[in-house]
Amino acid sequence: MTTTHSLINQLIQLQELIVANMQKKVSQPNARLEELNKSIQALSADVPQQIKSHFNRLLQKHPEAIVPVSGELCAGCGMSLTKSLVQSVAKSEALNRCPNCARFLYYPDQLVERERVSRSYGEVQKKGIARFTAPELMMFPLKGGTGEEVLAEMCQRMQQEGFVNDGDHLLDLALQREAIISTAVDNGLAFPHVRGVEGGGLSMAVGISKKGVKFGGPGRTLSRIFFFVVIPTATSAFYLKLIAGLSKTFRDKDAREMLLNCADEAELWKALNKTTRKTFK
Repeated sequence: MTTTHSLINQLIQLQELIVANMQKKVSQPNARLEELNKSIQALSADVPQQIKSHFNRLLQKHPEAIVPVSGELCAGCGMSLTKSLVQSVAKSEALNRCPNCARFLYYPDQLVERERVSRSYGEVQKKGIARFTAPELMMFPLKGGTGEEVLAEMCQRMQQEGFVNDGDHLLDLALQREAIISTAVDNGLAFPHVRGVEGGGLSMAVGISKKGVKFGGPGRTLSRIFFFVVIPTATSAFYLKLIAGLSKTFRDKDAREMLLNCADEAELWKALNKTTRKTFK
């Protein structure tokens, strides 16, 4: 492994921690973030100062400072890249930047891609929460007894409904994300996600575990309501707004109970629309 390759991996991990920090702030306003902040400081300590400064400046403008090459495009801004630049990124011989948006670039081993560019193509423009999810992505009840089993169910549903090509790879990426820091929050909610899912808009599956599962949340809290989101790089900024809106809505016990008391997936779809009507217009 080259030094450049190691630095790229370090920047990717650092970015994930920073995004996790932002997510915790919007989903748990009173969360204690000391340990997460310490991890960010420790990981960034030996990043060369010039690179660190540029990285931090980028994060002030964009949700992501290092993005994958998707085909021959920068996944951050969509600019077409020269073949020589793509080859250089793939070889990891130097730390390359997009000529247009100045983000750092990396070449992923495998991109998760969408089957369909848009599920609403040719249809009436969706409103509210229906912009991000659909009746076929409601999952009730989730059968898994562990966090990994629950994620596996949701990833396979994403594949079955044509949102991704490879549910197993999506699961691997989701588990890698959970290993950084759990996406479980208070009130039995969890927001597992995978970013860098190219080829469409942000999409979300919603699952209900009647008994609840241990998902790494605060204390001994069991997670019962799962919002699993796949996020193209271009929509990373809106993802935090989505999480903030869902967190605000489902801090209310009555709203949570409305989802938990559903009898089937059709009722879950109706309840989700009803509880989020004022939050997402």
